[in-house]
Amino acid sequence: MSYLGLPSCSFPKSLLHFKDDNTNTKLSAILATATSGLTTSCLTFVSFVDVRSFLSHVHNSKTSLIQNHFATWWPHGRDLMLPMLFSSVLSNLVAYRMTSDGKFAIGAALLGCIGPYTGVVLKEDIELLRSESCEEVKETTKGFCRLHHFRFVVAGVGFGLSLVGLAEL
Repeated sequence: MSYLGLPSCSFPKSLLHFKDDNTNTKLSAILATATSGLTTSCLTFVSFVDVRSFLSHVHNSKTSLIQNHFATWWPHGRDLMLPMLFSSVLSNLVAYRMTSDGKFAIGAALLGCIGPYTGVVLKEDIELLRSESCEEVKETTKGFCRLHHFRFVVAGVGFGLSLVGLAEL
């Protein structure tokens, strides 16, 4: 029994066994992998749910619905993704510093490119879709959706690198 009278839970030793016994090194790699995974999960949801919804609205000529939704959707998505990206980049840099494994540095660089890519490449589409005066909603939405998938792929590669780096500890 544990401290609270609940049954104790222990992980099999194989789940906690690493080649290196430095706990801080392991934790930095675990944190980098977790934050990269969360960031990738957020972008996965957008690519496979939101983008498909937007394209369905385009197909059904519901352009006002896209504009109304996008005006609310974008600020909330941005407010989630900025700290997610920052924590992913920072934790991967810390993991690189702790492990000296270049996979974490490459992962940090890839994840760090997502924010500037959004600000430079997608900014015009985002601003047009948030405004009420956009006349080319269909084409702008299609362009935004097409360009969004790049962020998902880049995050996925960064996450994959951190997974491999963690597995090699």
